[in-house]
Amino acid sequence: MSLPSSSRSPLAVFLGLPYVAWVILYCAVTWGVFGALLGAVTPSLRAQMGVSFQQVGWLMAIWSAGGAIGSLLGGAIAKRYPPQRLLVTYTALVMGALVGVLTAPSFGWLAFFMVSIATFETALFTLGHGLLAEMSDDPEQRTRIIGLVDVGYSLGTVLSPLLAAAALLADPNWRGPYLVFGLLALALLAMTLQSRRLSSVGFRTELQHADGATGTPRIPLGYAGLLREPLVRWVLVAGLCSGLCEWGQNFWFVSYATEVLGLHPQSARLALGFLMAGMVVGRIWQAFWHSRFSMEQKIQGLGVLATAALAVVWLLPAGAPFGVLALCNFAAGLGVSVAFPILLGTALRSFPQEAPRLSALLMLSFTGGAQVAALFMGQLAGSHGLRSAYAVLVVGALGFVVCAWRLGRR
Repeated sequence: MSLPSSSRSPLAVFLGLPYVAWVILYCAVTWGVFGALLGAVTPSLRAQMGVSFQQVGWLMAIWSAGGAIGSLLGGAIAKRYPPQRLLVTYTALVMGALVGVLTAPSFGWLAFFMVSIATFETALFTLGHGLLAEMSDDPEQRTRIIGLVDVGYSLGTVLSPLLAAAALLADPNWRGPYLVFGLLALALLAMTLQSRRLSSVGFRTELQHADGATGTPRIPLGYAGLLREPLVRWVLVAGLCSGLCEWGQNFWFVSYATEVLGLHPQSARLALGFLMAGMVVGRIWQAFWHSRFSMEQKIQGLGVLATAALAVVWLLPAGAPFGVLALCNFAAGLGVSVAFPILLGTALRSFPQEAPRLSALLMLSFTGGAQVAALFMGQLAGSHGLRSAYAVLVVGALGFVVCAWRLGRR
């Protein structure tokens, strides 16, 4: 199982991926579709099940908790069983939980099955990062293939509202979009059942991960051992800061632009779309095009770009033009676009035998940043106003730059 040469064209690299990579990339697409569905169906869900805004908020919060559990699950047992068995098992459990979502008689059962889907989908995602990391010992090449997962996830989040709109147009029942997701997941299950193509896929042993200079086997450290490593701690703090900036902008930009800067709500939502556009451009660049910049130089430069963009938005006076806000969102999206694959690649360079656990820890740090953006910024906005709350994003971006600088020195 090896990666295509980085000297080939982007199309040749993409078409030359091994079968397991296609399975993981398609898994990323389905995860992106599922992750964006809840917001799209919320009005119909509230009207048809009598769910309050507070209940929807709780559903989003425990959904994130399911993702955290799935990250730990996927990282802890990834190497204990054959990868194909885990791929099939997790996907089958997703399908079972989806049946529960489609038939849930009450909000409590709906929440349980939604958390279950988030748990097993994230476990799949974490397992996939580990498998992709095994394909090469070259840090740059490994980071680029892991970056493809983010491209797949972004594609899923872009497709999700379109699929939801089409499904609700055909049938106004809020469960319709989840039925479409089920069809996508069924295709994933069929892909994971291809034993002939996946039977040889596996993780390398500690001896195969031996240090190139001494030949000493790299012994697994476990979660506790990894957290004692200074390099890993800097990577996780960087992930926390990046998650804070990305999700804080997603959560609060429209409110900030309308209430503080006086932008029309529809224009604010359109300007926010440039955030995702910047992220998609950055992820495609990272995945397909060779760069003369090292991984450390990339996140340092992009971190400065994100900091500058968020600082400009924070300092803009009321009545700021739409074009400036759209450009700042694009720059901010570009600035945080490749943080996850590069941070994971940086950690894997020192601990290649710990790919599943490192992926799980980094996903948890990004989730933690999202929680800070949701809870802390919400409280600060209520007590001191949105402009004060928005300053947290600038501080988070500065924190990311500091972490990137420290990682570059190491």
